Amino acid sequence: MVIEDEPVIGEMMCILLEMEGYEVISLGDTGLARLKLHAQEVAMVMLDLGLKGENGQSMCAYIKAQDDLKNIPVVLVSANQELEQITAEIGADDYIRKPFEMEHFLQKVNNYARLKSA
Repeated sequence: MVIEDEPVIGEMMCILLEMEGYEVISLGDTGLARLKLHAQEVAMVMLDLGLKGENGQSMCAYIKAQDDLKNIPVVLVSANQELEQITAEIGADDYIRKPFEMEHFLQKVNNYARLKSA
């Protein structure tokens, strides 16, 4: 699942993931994401920190507090200068700094996909 409110960035991430063979749910807001997370099996969440409305920090905290969702890897995607510290503080599994290189992005995703299937 990609939660990104910038359409161009969200679309780019979805295209990269789909080219690698992943099924992608792309959403621009956390309200709908909460519903989809509980209704569908989601292998991982790529989460923008700077969402309009509820921010990514709050959404990550929500995911990690839910018994049925807490084991889903959450990877923060942001240009925030304190991204590493925020990742540790809110219990996210990893982060990718924007702008990112395609290979780096796919490497992170593939690492978590392998962990999930192992």
